[in-house]
Amino acid sequence: MREYELEGCRLEVGVPVEVGRAQGHFWFSKLHRIGGQDVLCEVIITDDKAQGQWPTILHLSSDGGANWAKALDIESYGPSSIPLGPRKLLLMPYELWPTSPGDKRNAGANGTVVTLGRDGAIAVTRAPVKFLAAPRDLQDYHKAELSLFTSGNMLPLRDGRLFTTLYGGFAGDERGTCFSFASDDGGFTWHYHSIVASWKDVPDAVAGPSESNTVRLSDGRLMCVYRVDSGQRYHKSYSADDGTAWSRPETVENAWSVEPQLARLDNGTLLLSGGRQGLFVWACTDGKGARWERLNLAEHHNAMLPDPSLHYSDSFCQAREVDPAQSTAYTGMIIMGHDEALICYDRLGNGWAGAPGPWGSEDAVFCVRLRATLKTGRV
Repeated sequence: MREYELEGCRLEVGVPVEVGRAQGHFWFSKLHRIGGQDVLCEVIITDDKAQGQWPTILHLSSDGGANWAKALDIESYGPSSIPLGPRKLLLMPYELWPTSPGDKRNAGANGTVVTLGRDGAIAVTRAPVKFLAAPRDLQDYHKAELSLFTSGNMLPLRDGRLFTTLYGGFAGDERGTCFSFASDDGGFTWHYHSIVASWKDVPDAVAGPSESNTVRLSDGRLMCVYRVDSGQRYHKSYSADDGTAWSRPETVENAWSVEPQLARLDNGTLLLSGGRQGLFVWACTDGKGARWERLNLAEHHNAMLPDPSLHYSDSFCQAREVDPAQSTAYTGMIIMGHDEALICYDRLGNGWAGAPGPWGSEDAVFCVRLRATLKTGRV
């Protein structure tokens, strides 16, 4: 591991471990902890375009991310998951359809139930997941779908329900909105909860609030961090009443730009990963998400990975635009212990066109283990 001294904490980051690689598309990876040191990494293997279902490969690590093996193909990507019991979880569907013809306020699709056997074999089944009671009609989307997409993580509310965030757009709106939903049946049925942030709240953003992650702070408030556009800083909102009402959007200091991944370690350290341009992890130790310190994950990757053919360019490491792109900057992050997290990311050979290309013959996905040690006097 390599140590990085920040003002509020010390970060120890391990050697990048390859999850897998392939020609064509092998990107947009996400992590799901299925039990103990058993971790799933799902990798999308199709174009980045509206398509309903997103073919995905599941990879399995039984030792906390130190080693990986391909497990099986599944019909569709699930950006977030909910534990259903020992060695069993539900992957959310991503794109959603009306629950009945002509319905613009209730949407759903099949999620993927993943069960890990004691022998390491994985079994999957499909189960319906619904998001109900939007307060206004939703916009139409690709091939009769509705403009409502799962993105956020799940966390418990004080009343026992589960909380998550989605993004999309109401009919007639100019840009996107970040919504919250709550479930009282373990994650299969969700009801509209609130608007976290509307496009009207961020008039300078081309797209509006979208991809998001949420944590509960040490003072009990919820903090949601969300994307507003590619290349712009993340924004954040706070809720003191378990997500019913939210503060007006604020920019996140020195952190950007696509699908934030957010976690609060047991020692109080907040971690945020993402990028574009570049690839980064940010750490915050003030307990409020106000001041973030930055670790350049791309530079760490280059310094620790022996194979130079899979390094990032100097321009990418300096957060300058590289064409074709060398990473989607979409990351996955899960907590693996009191002070540890596991983070995954991709390294592309030919940007959005798919490998091979000028940066290599294949796309590849890596993960790193990160440990945060809080310095004396920090919350």
